[in-house]
Amino acid sequence: MTNKLAIILDSTSDLPEEYKKKYDFTVVPAHVIIGDKDYLDGITISREELIHELIHSKEKITTTQPSPLDFINAFTEALKSHEEVLYLGVSSKISATYQNAMIASRRVDKEKITCIDTWTVSHAMNLLAIHASKRRDQGMELESIVKEIQEMIPTSKLYFLVGDLEFLQRGGRIGKAKQVIGNLLNKKPLLYLDDGIINSLESVRGLDAGYERIIEIISNHAQEYKNYAFSGLYGLDNPKFNKLAESLRTKLKPLNYFNNPLGPGVLCHVGPHVEGMSIVKIPDSALDMYK
Repeated sequence: MTNKLAIILDSTSDLPEEYKKKYDFTVVPAHVIIGDKDYLDGITISREELIHELIHSKEKITTTQPSPLDFINAFTEALKSHEEVLYLGVSSKISATYQNAMIASRRVDKEKITCIDTWTVSHAMNLLAIHASKRRDQGMELESIVKEIQEMIPTSKLYFLVGDLEFLQRGGRIGKAKQVIGNLLNKKPLLYLDDGIINSLESVRGLDAGYERIIEIISNHAQEYKNYAFSGLYGLDNPKFNKLAESLRTKLKPLNYFNNPLGPGVLCHVGPHVEGMSIVKIPDSALDMYK
């Protein structure tokens, strides 16, 4: 059965392939530029290949957002088999991706395409998208889905540790985090998304202290929210971090949880040495959906 509503994300969502199939998502890829070569995020370059380039290549590595034409093609294709489209996009304060999607929606059919600026990125976007998918599959109308997602966005939190600030500085996406000196005296910058912008929270002395601090912060949000979903995210595979994330899941018993790697488009800007967690409050009206 064809869904009435198509849900589209961009590749900064870092959506695993199995989630695309499970939740029936379409992903519009960003472009990863290495030297003079142009790759499609997650399609013509994998995360493993990108990590190798980040560590070993001397070429300039950056990204460009999907163009309006990329979104026009995605929206047009989606409307061939769906009545409406919901696009959930990366924060407009760190990328022009959302603006390009808005341009495309007006050119295709602005009455049938709804674009939401999630004010976040990566797996924090996925938590919102999965909620929208579950509501769609329940038969909820688009207007009500949008209302719930907009209610959830201010509660969506993302915290992450990076090895250093080089990649964020190079990409110009660092916001107020540029005030952090992350490499001195073995200190690591603990960053977070605040109103759609990457900011510094504090510096921590070493990874273990950073992990403890993230777990403390997520636990505090969990206590405040009562009902929530959370996720772990990482660059290079890190068994120690993955074990901590799984332990926190057992302790907190979230309504939804996953712990997945970051994709090429985001890794370009944070580097391979990154771990973090995101959390979002689930509306009281939606609790039965997660049982």
